[in-house]
Parts: sequence; structure tokens; C-alpha cells
Amino acid sequence: MKIYRKISVLALAALVVTTGFTSCGEDDLDTNPYSKGGVNILGFGPMPITRGETMRVTGTSLNSVKEVIFPEGNQKLSPSTTYIAGEFSLQNSEEMTVTIPDQCVPGKLRLVLNNGDTVVSKTNITFAEEIKVTSFSPTSLHPGDVLTIKGEYVWNIGEVILFDHVTVEAEEFLKNTRNEIQLRVPMEAKTGEVQYNDGSDGADNIAIGTLNVDAPKATGISNATPEFGESITITGENLDLVTSMDFPSVKDVTFSAAADGKSITVSVPATTVSGTVTMTAASGLTTSVDITVPLATVAESEPYKDVKEGQTVTIKGTNLDRITQLILPAIKEPLEKGSFTQSATEISFVVPEKMGDGPVVLVQHENYSVESAKITMYSEAPEETLWNGNMDIDWNVGGAIQALAYGAYDWSKIEAGTKLFVYYEKKAPGSWGCLSLRHGENWGNLPDNAGVQYDFPDDAGVYSITLTQDILDDLAANGGLVITGFNFIATKVSRSLPENVIWKGSLDIDWNVGGAWQDLAYGAYDWSSVEAGTKIVLTYEKKTPGSWGCLSLRHGESWGNLPGNIGAQYDFPEDSGTYEAQLTQDILDDLAAHNGLIVTGFNFILTKVVFR
Repeated sequence: MKIYRKISVLALAALVVTTGFTSCGEDDLDTNPYSKGGVNILGFGPMPITRGETMRVTGTSLNSVKEVIFPEGNQKLSPSTTYIAGEFSLQNSEEMTVTIPDQCVPGKLRLVLNNGDTVVSKTNITFAEEIKVTSFSPTSLHPGDVLTIKGEYVWNIGEVILFDHVTVEAEEFLKNTRNEIQLRVPMEAKTGEVQYNDGSDGADNIAIGTLNVDAPKATGISNATPEFGESITITGENLDLVTSMDFPSVKDVTFSAAADGKSITVSVPATTVSGTVTMTAASGLTTSVDITVPLATVAESEPYKDVKEGQTVTIKGTNLDRITQLILPAIKEPLEKGSFTQSATEISFVVPEKMGDGPVVLVQHENYSVESAKITMYSEAPEETLWNGNMDIDWNVGGAIQALAYGAYDWSKIEAGTKLFVYYEKKAPGSWGCLSLRHGENWGNLPDNAGVQYDFPDDAGVYSITLTQDILDDLAANGGLVITGFNFIATKVSRSLPENVIWKGSLDIDWNVGGAWQDLAYGAYDWSSVEAGTKIVLTYEKKTPGSWGCLSLRHGESWGNLPGNIGAQYDFPEDSGTYEAQLTQDILDDLAAHNGLIVTGFNFILTKVVFR
């Protein structure tokens, strides 16, 4: 038997704060609860109580009350709670007594005022008779269906608790009689234990069994490889329970569920990507299907080297006709669709002025893009790009390049004497701006205050500094390099590459008349002194622009091919540029054994030979 402890009238003072309709905030704390303005319920009891008994209600301005009402039990399913009035006797403005009606059920006490307003208690009325549940049915149902609980004094149940704290309070019951209650199972319900309590504060929950609740389950899709905007149908069970649908990268997509719960129809968003479509019920349970949408890809290729302004670059791949923008390295504004040529398998664009080194970003839509192989711009002075982009530099708001700091770059591998270049454009032309180099730790100065403040002499240009061993040691020890300053956009940071100029001049190359460069052949050069991995770079200019020309590397003995036919014939893609080849150990051994290197070919002037 469940044992109840009644709260006596003398103990009602303890209910003033815990069960009163309103409570004091910290700013207006008052130890006298009867100083509150308006009508307030400060306490009522004893609780639990028996129907037909009289309880005491304390409060303020109770002389303004015209009716006291309680939640009423009902005999038929109804979407709204009904109420029953209780007889009351006003003792004074701070106290009344009320008789509990026979048909009252657990819930809030309500005071109807003379002006028509209603004051509602914070705590519930509870009853003393012991609740005995004998059955509940059905044991399996759909959210929104009706659950029936039978027994003795079940109308004393204050709330029914479904799995995962989904609660239905007594005032929300559809039917509430002494031997039977009925309630609509919330859409948030899911399979698990069913419990109840009497609605009192801190009441223990009593389990009565397991309720199986339907959940959405997707089993198929009309087209798993749809087009953007295509209407697809997802099939399954209980899909009418789905309340939200998320596509990859696109949340809360509008959909339509069939009344029988066996299908959902939805249009594929234009900005989704391939992946999992997730459907979520009010219960939080999910089900999903996978889709693959047509997304652009870029074919693997070698890096684009020695690219010049005005040159056309072509990128190959699939679905490239869907690309809407090209973001070029160091170019602030993207190329919009229509300013480049495209097909399903190729995209071509003309290289604009001031384009930097780096990959081209091909944007299909806001949630998907792909990158090309790296593009390296042609430069007479060999440089390695360390960073490029469009960064707003303003030391007043922390704007700085930190991509070469805090372990992101290994400064110990840089040789002393290397030059560092920072490319800049003032944000406000004609006004003052400056650049400042710092090391990462506390943004401290470099040795001898190197680069501490460089005032720009013009609106755009390149700042350079020679990195001494002291500076390199400082960067390696103190968190790398931070570039800050004021009033400029940084577009590129690069460093000079050490090179060994082997030869420079102007030599007419034409293999038809024996024209060839032979300065590194026939014992004139010690190829055993060259390290494997060294690059040879040949600078050329066509004699007849627009016509065909080529370059060919041979060893001296009978002008035979190098191992792997490296450089056997390089057809010039442009009227001038550079050709680069890496000298492997096999190639170096071949040159040492077969009388060195011959450079021949047709229709070009050789102007420089460099080892890097």
C-alpha cells in the first residue's frame, strides 16, 4: 500500500514560497509574502486530499475571487480539459476554505476573478486514494493514437511518462474516470517503458510496462542518382512521422509525406552534394537514404608551370559545364560563368594580370568546389610562392598573415641570403600605409628590428628583405613569421630560390644545320659534382613567333637520348618561356659516362641555362 503524508494546515507557511503562484526576484525579495500586489495563491492543503474534504487556500486579495475551479474527470474523448467548480467560503482577503468536488482529478487549482482573469497555481492538487493499474492498451501504436490505462483510482494519476521523459499531464488526458484514463500519445514518443505518478512534487514514477511506438523507416528511393531540382520519392514505413529533412549541406528541406506514411516526395536542392539524406521524427529518431548528385571533378594533371599573363589555361574533368565561378590565385574577384569557356569535359580561361601561384578553385555552387593542379606563374627571377590570396591587413583589429607561423612553415630549411617578398596593394590609395614583420611569439620584433615598419612609397608594389642567419634562427625559435601592418591588402608572399646560372647569352638553335649548345659536353663540365634532384632550366625564345619549334636534350656520344627519353623532344607551347627537367641519378650517370649534355632542337634562341 502506498503511504501518504498529509501536509497540515499549520505547515502551510512552508508552502508560501514553494507553491505560491508567483515568487520574489532577487531585486524585490520580501520576507512578507502577503505584501504582494494583486491576487496570488500562496498555499493550499492538506495534500494529498480526498474528494469531498475541505482544504484551506491562503493568498492575497482573495476577496476578488468569484469562483474556484478544478480539473474535471470526463466520460468521453475530448480535445479540451473541462473544469468543475468547488464550493468555497471566504474567511478574509488572505484565506478561504474550499470543498473538493467529487469529480475532481489531479491538476492545477484555478481562481476566477471578478474581472474575468484566472490565477493558476504552480503545483498540482493530488489525491490520497492508492492508484492501482491493472492494464494498458494497445501495447503497440502510432504516435497520435490513444493509449488506455485501466484500474482502480486511475483518475488520481497526475501524469503519464513515456520513454525519454515524454510526459502527458492529467489535464491533457482525453478521458479521466475512476477506472479508466485515455491519453493521446505525443508525436515525440518512442518505444520504451511507460510510467505514471500522482503529480505531486518529487513523486516516484511507477512502471507499468513497455509500449512499442512506431518509428519512421526508409527502405527505398525512386532515383539514387538524381539531377538537381528533380522530384524524388522515398519509400518506407511510418514516414508520416517525419518532421524535418536534411540533405547534405542543406538543412530543413520542404517535403510532402503521404497520409499512409509509405512515401515522401521531395525536390533535390540545387546546392546539395552527394551523401546521406536524413529524415528526423518529432521523437528525434532518424532514418536515411543515400544519394549521388552530378558534381564536377578535375582530372589529375601535372602542375601548370611558367604560365604567363594572357595565356589560355585549360582544365579537364567531368561535369565542368556545371561550374559557375573560377577563383584564381591572388585575384580578388572570381570569374563568373560566361567569362570563361566550358564544356562537360573542359574549362578554359585567359590568365589575367597579377594572377598568383596556386590552384584554381572551380565553384559549382555555394556548398561544393574542386581545385585544379597548382599553377606557377612565369618569372625571370625564380621565386617560390609561400602564400597567396587577398588578406586585409590591419593591426588595429588583429589582421595579419599567420600562415607562416606557429609551426606551419619550417624556417630551418631556408638558406641565409634568401630574399623574402611581400606583394601589397593599399586599401585606400593615396593614404598612409605600412607593413611590419614580427615573429610569432608575442608578435615580437625580429633581430635588429628588421622589417619592423616599412612605410609604403606607392599604392602597390613589392616589399623585399634579405633573410640573414640571425633572422632565420629567430623565426625558427620564436614561432615563425607574422606579417601585419595597416591599410593594405596582401596578395602574395614568396622567397627567392637559389639558382646556379651555368650559361647566359643568345644562341641560335637549329638541328638542321648542326646548331646546338655544347658548353656542358665533351669534358667541359664535371657531371659527377651535380646532386641528384637538381633541376635544369632552359630559357628560350622562338625565332619565328607563332610557328612550330622544339627543344631536345641529348648526351654527347652520338647525340643519343637520355634515360627514359627525358627531354627527347619538347614542343614549345608558347613563343617564349622555360623548359624544366629534373636530373635523376640515372640521368647524371648517363651524362658522366656519355660525354655530357647537348641541347639542340629547332626554331629557337637559347638565352639562359640554370641549375636549381
